[in-house]
Amino acid sequence: MTMPDDKGTAALTGLPQRAVPQGFGAQLRGFGPGLVLAMTFLGTGDLISSSISGANYGYALMWTLIVALGARYFTISSIAKYKLQNRFGDHSLMAGFRRVWRGFPMFFAITMLAYGMIVQAAFLRAGTVGLFELTGRSGGEWGHFWWGVPIVLATAVALTRGSAFRFLEWSARLASIVIIGAFLFALVSIGHVDWSALLRGLTFDIPPDNGPFDALFIAVATIGTIGGSAANLLYPYFMAERGWDSPEHRPAQRFDLISGMLPLLLINLMIWVVAAETIRGTGVTISNEAGLAKMMTMAVGPAGPSLLWIAFALKAFTSFPAQAHGFARLTFDGLHLGTRRGEHFEGVTADPWFNRVMIGCFIIVPLLVTVPGAPDLVHISVFGTSVVTALTLPPILIGVLLMTSSRRFMLDAHVNRWWETLILLVIAAIGTWSLYAILTNLSDAIARVA
Repeated sequence: MTMPDDKGTAALTGLPQRAVPQGFGAQLRGFGPGLVLAMTFLGTGDLISSSISGANYGYALMWTLIVALGARYFTISSIAKYKLQNRFGDHSLMAGFRRVWRGFPMFFAITMLAYGMIVQAAFLRAGTVGLFELTGRSGGEWGHFWWGVPIVLATAVALTRGSAFRFLEWSARLASIVIIGAFLFALVSIGHVDWSALLRGLTFDIPPDNGPFDALFIAVATIGTIGGSAANLLYPYFMAERGWDSPEHRPAQRFDLISGMLPLLLINLMIWVVAAETIRGTGVTISNEAGLAKMMTMAVGPAGPSLLWIAFALKAFTSFPAQAHGFARLTFDGLHLGTRRGEHFEGVTADPWFNRVMIGCFIIVPLLVTVPGAPDLVHISVFGTSVVTALTLPPILIGVLLMTSSRRFMLDAHVNRWWETLILLVIAAIGTWSLYAILTNLSDAIARVA
């Protein structure tokens, strides 16, 4: 049953609503939230999964990349649609989830707290790997930790002083340009692409297993659980920084999201091709960051690893702050909507505990992954996020489907058309299959370790 609009605006940011961008030039100047979101994806699964897939399976699983980004775009677009065009004036998707079931906000607050710390650990590890290797492994056994400290300090300062989102936008733009340039240089150095194999890789085929992860599991990881990633929920908070809160902002939001996803697609394709053309067929498999460095050496030569480490370091200064900011807002949004605490504050960032939790849980706690003996980057990225994803996948996909397809939630003129509902149904169905694959492979992996 639809609930009254008692706490629907609890997650207001306090930011003024901005004028609707008119024309291509205005939309281009407003471009930013989509790229910030896209660059947060580039470390949780894309950079790692695309490399592993290309190296271990060549082009055979490339169809998963197309499906992943298509499903991801449509799911995120639907999430943004609820924020802009719901009938209650909710400025938060979490408020919509509360209307589906009162327990969802606290469920997401708890799971996002855990999920955020896991993915932040992976991002921080990626950044410290880059700086550690670029500086000749200075610091020895504790080198990753000592390089993690300045990343943590810089992130805390950037997010608590001045315009944090402007910093996130410019760092995302810089990182996307440099990373695209690095892998474009690698492709030019290779000098060839097996186009016939690439085209065959767009067919829906699951090859025989090869490497430390079986093919089905890599397919699911690469697809990103078919658009059901919990990180998709961050986009409305980045939109709020632009002041996009009305139906009239929908065209600008669509342009922004497409513009952000295109660099992500390009980077993934290049990483995949580099891995397929260098590692595939050599007997070498990628299972950690050393394997990624080997791939770049084979593609470019001695300079290859440095290009990879630069990409990793840039990820630390894009994804790590963006995720800390986004997951803290998501966690407190759920907390405020799930309890009476939200009644006392005008927006989640006004809560005195907001910065404390953001810095403590999403910036400092991830330092634990940099101490000697911590798990390697690949296993953190592929396995660490799968557990929480298995919990959040059904409510995210089914909740978005229910909310955007019903006049109980959406303004009459903006309810999903039949084909939009059909696409979301297909994504939810494949996501359910993905959930089964995740649980099966995790069970098998635990059994092998035991």
